[in-house]
Amino acid sequence: MLTETLVKVALLGAEWVLYVLVILSAVSIALIVERALVLRRTRRNIQALEERILRLSGRNGDSSGVERTKEYLLLESLGRAVGNGDGDVQLVKSQVQGVVAAYRRHLERFMAFLGTLGNNAPFVGLFGTVIGVIVAFDQLKLEMEGGAASVMGGIAEALVATAAGLAVAIPAVVAFNYFSKLAEGYVERFELLAWTRVRGRGQE
Repeated sequence: MLTETLVKVALLGAEWVLYVLVILSAVSIALIVERALVLRRTRRNIQALEERILRLSGRNGDSSGVERTKEYLLLESLGRAVGNGDGDVQLVKSQVQGVVAAYRRHLERFMAFLGTLGNNAPFVGLFGTVIGVIVAFDQLKLEMEGGAASVMGGIAEALVATAAGLAVAIPAVVAFNYFSKLAEGYVERFELLAWTRVRGRGQE
């Protein structure tokens, strides 16, 4: 009984799976463009802060003229937190780790979606292919005179879903890996800036 119900659902066709993949592809492209712009801006921000803060030993008075970017605001909040503390090493370490973690979340926003999409889009496409194969064999049962040609035509159409799934997954996986590597490098550079900022604050 349950099998028959599932077969009836499958016979509705796999076209809806293709629509789902098209929507996921559009979302993926939008997120890839958004992350690319964010990381490009991040590279410029990190370079500007490195030129200013590292060169001037991170002194609070020397950070004037730096654009008030996400990185700058986080470092300023860290400087204030360290200045208000009692100099406890563990507290300072915890504050630095908190700021670095916040920055990591900023850079890795939407990354999980790209990674999940890259891993699962092929399975969505395969699901559409399986449905298409079920439909093809059901048509063969109703139209025996069509023979193998009828089945092959239906399977060929069904395989489009698998191809679509791969087309969605591959750019998502490539973008996820590339952006993750870039983000990790920026986080490491930001952590260096954070510790430089802490040392400079401690010298004031």
